[in-house]
Amino acid sequence: MSPTRPAHSAASRRQTIVATTIGNGLEFFDFTVYGFLALVIGKLFFPTFSGYGQLLLTVATFGVGFIMRPLGGIVIGAYADRAGRKKA
Repeated sequence: MSPTRPAHSAASRRQTIVATTIGNGLEFFDFTVYGFLALVIGKLFFPTFSGYGQLLLTVATFGVGFIMRPLGGIVIGAYADRAGRKKA
């Protein structure tokens, strides 16, 4: 026999979906703002490059941040597993 699971109500599922959506929205807010302001950021941080160069460097910086976030989580997570949460 398989163990029985408690039934989840529709309200509980809705609450989980809303909480997950809000959490993801907050998680990617900075990337969203950065993406919308890419042209402005390019002009301010890379003024010596052409318009395409500014945008390319801005998107490259965005990509580095996007890749490094999970990698940093893995490194800090491994350190926290060894040394403890407070030291990490």
